[in-house]
Amino acid sequence: MQLQWARAADGGWWPFARVEPAHLDSYGVFVVWRNGDGDKVSVVLYIGRGSLRDEFARCHRDPLFRTEGLYVTWATVRDVRTLDPIAAYLYQHLHPLWGEAVPMASPLPVNVPLTA
Repeated sequence: MQLQWARAADGGWWPFARVEPAHLDSYGVFVVWRNGDGDKVSVVLYIGRGSLRDEFARCHRDPLFRTEGLYVTWATVRDVRTLDPIAAYLYQHLHPLWGEAVPMASPLPVNVPLTA
């Protein structure tokens, strides 16, 4: 499945703190990461799924996501039945530090952000 990963107007990735949850009105998956610089390696922190508005709002309230330098991208998914399988695939390939894997879902292959 080919997903359209969101990018900012300048073509770069969205800074997590600049995304307004109220502007998101669909279901989908998202990836939060911190870019590396110098001696630091880029790391995927979290993979979310569900109502983008609700999930982004929840993350914005969580102190873990108030770290400087976080980035995010998301993709709308029309068939909500595929959210868990897509998330399972992203967990397998991106190895996030936070959150729980989706053990009961058979992974559904998608294009992975951050590797293109």
